[in-house]
Amino acid sequence: MVSSQCDEVARVIRNTCLNCGARLVRVGSDVTRQSVGFDLDRQLLRVKGRLDDYELSIPLLGQHQLDNAATAVAALEVLAEKGFNISRDSIINGLARVSWPGRLQILSHHPLLVVDGAHNPDSAWRLKQSLEQYFSLDRAILVIGASSDKNIAGVVSQLFPLFDKVIVTCSRHPRAMAIAPIVAEFARHGIDAQVADDVPRALSLALSLAGDEDLICVTGSLFVVAEAIKQANRLCLTV
Repeated sequence: MVSSQCDEVARVIRNTCLNCGARLVRVGSDVTRQSVGFDLDRQLLRVKGRLDDYELSIPLLGQHQLDNAATAVAALEVLAEKGFNISRDSIINGLARVSWPGRLQILSHHPLLVVDGAHNPDSAWRLKQSLEQYFSLDRAILVIGASSDKNIAGVVSQLFPLFDKVIVTCSRHPRAMAIAPIVAEFARHGIDAQVADDVPRALSLALSLAGDEDLICVTGSLFVVAEAIKQANRLCLTV
C-alpha cells in the first residue's frame, strides 16, 4: 500500500509492484479518509477502507497524520485478509492509543509549548502548515537547532516568516550543527536571532520571553526536541 506520492515516486512504486506481481493498494483511491474535526488533544476522521468503514480518533495533530492513519488502516486490512486476527474494533482502539513523542507534541498550554522533530525542508513545510492550522500564532517564539548534515537553509526558509523571536541553540549530540551558521541563515532573511549555548538555556530563555498566551515551538532536530522534552519534565511543565 502507498499513501499519496509525487508522480515520479508513485511511478517507481507502481512499476516495482508490477515487476514483483504484488497488488498495490492506494490511499486516496482504494482507501480514502475525511477529516471530521480536531482539538489540541486529538483529530477525528472517517476512513473508508476496502473491508469496512472506520470512525477514528487519533491523539496526533497534522494533516500528514490523517494520511498516516489511513495508510495504517490499509496495511492492517491487508494483514486481516492474510488471516491475521485483526478486528475493526482493534484497529479503532489501537489508533486511539497511538503515541508519537516529538511530533507536534504539546508539553504545556500556558505558554503553549510545542515540540516537533522537523529536520528537512519538507517536514519544516508540514510543521509550518500545522502551526498555522492548529494553533494561534499572534506571538510565536522559535527555538531551533540542527544536525550538521541537514539543509538548514531550506528549513529556515520555511519557518522564519511565522515567528516574532528566534533562539538558536545546539544539542549535545556530536553531529550537532554549530550555532553560527544557523544564526547567519536567519540573518539572510533579516532576522536577528538570539543565541543559547544549549537546549535547557534556550528553553529557559524562551519561557522568560513568552506570555501565558504565546506559542513556543522547538524544532530542527530530534536531538534538540528530546533534550527539550527532558528539560520540560525537569521544570515540571504540564499540559
